[in-house]
Amino acid sequence: MVDRFNNGDTTNDFKVQPDDLKEYNGGDFKGITDKLDYIKDMGFTAIWLTPVFDNEDKGYHGYWIKDFYNTEEHFGTMEEFKTLVKEAHNRDIKVILDFLVNHVGPNHPWATDEQKKDWFHEKQPIVNWGNQEEVENNWLYDLPDFDQENPEARKYLLDAAKWWIEETDVDGYRLDTVKHVPKEFWTEFSQEVKSVKDDFYLLGEVWHDDLRVVASYEKTGIDGFVDFPQNQHLRTIFSKPNQSLGWLFTSWDRNKAFYQHPELLGNFMDNHDMTRFTRDILINRENPIVRWKLALTYLYTAPGIPILYYGSEIALDGAEDPGNRRMMEFDEDQTLTKHISKLGSLRNKYPSLTRGNLEVLH
Repeated sequence: MVDRFNNGDTTNDFKVQPDDLKEYNGGDFKGITDKLDYIKDMGFTAIWLTPVFDNEDKGYHGYWIKDFYNTEEHFGTMEEFKTLVKEAHNRDIKVILDFLVNHVGPNHPWATDEQKKDWFHEKQPIVNWGNQEEVENNWLYDLPDFDQENPEARKYLLDAAKWWIEETDVDGYRLDTVKHVPKEFWTEFSQEVKSVKDDFYLLGEVWHDDLRVVASYEKTGIDGFVDFPQNQHLRTIFSKPNQSLGWLFTSWDRNKAFYQHPELLGNFMDNHDMTRFTRDILINRENPIVRWKLALTYLYTAPGIPILYYGSEIALDGAEDPGNRRMMEFDEDQTLTKHISKLGSLRNKYPSLTRGNLEVLH
């Protein structure tokens, strides 16, 4: 989370309240740029940033977009963002941007603009989450919901997605709220952005427990998905001892059966929308360092792409949002950081850890 990682420039700290997790806390592009060597030393080859677009007040998280063509002033200028991308590339680190096409901020003027009212679906909440029409057309958390079938709205979103690649040379998008947008839009979106840059990577967030639902979006051209069906099992298995690991190995067999490229799935322990994995460990009265070491060793050596939420390298604790979005602390115990560095170098050294077959010996 850009706002919660590192404050590198205090000149953009207006209306910043570090003691309130629902307000801007001061993190910015320069703060991330300053810590690129720290990220590189742990062996990371890519960073995924929460949305960097200009947001409405209190939109520290980035998901209340006001302007798709500007950076959030609390984070820094467009030039500072380009510097971040350039410096990351100098270190062989890719930059993945969180991109939204489902909604805008809760008070966006377009939602009440007569000329743009056709850009949005009629305001009504999602009541039946099993009804795909509702999931796609109704408003998520009261946020104005784009109608991607409207030609003007569609063009605007596609143009903005291509513009950011051309303008800043980012390497991929993490696509938010994928299941809330029609598949045929994603098919066109994938084709359009990949026409701008070769090997542009799309990571989809389809928050669903059924892997068949997640896998059904692969045909749209989205390359990989964060593996939500696996996540709950990972958290249960590694947060306390004496758990069966059987499900992890059968899940790989299932992924191979349902996905064309199961190796492009993102494996993760937690993210900005759920309680931190450390909290599970503490509830079970276990040692966070020991449990995290086990979980990370699995993530880094199992098929798929390991995704680490900032703060995991110091076993940062946090309950529900916004408790799970505390400011990063850099002067903590380095035990886990060293373990991640070791795993990162192994993963980068041995292709079998990213492209090999998984064989269960015992």
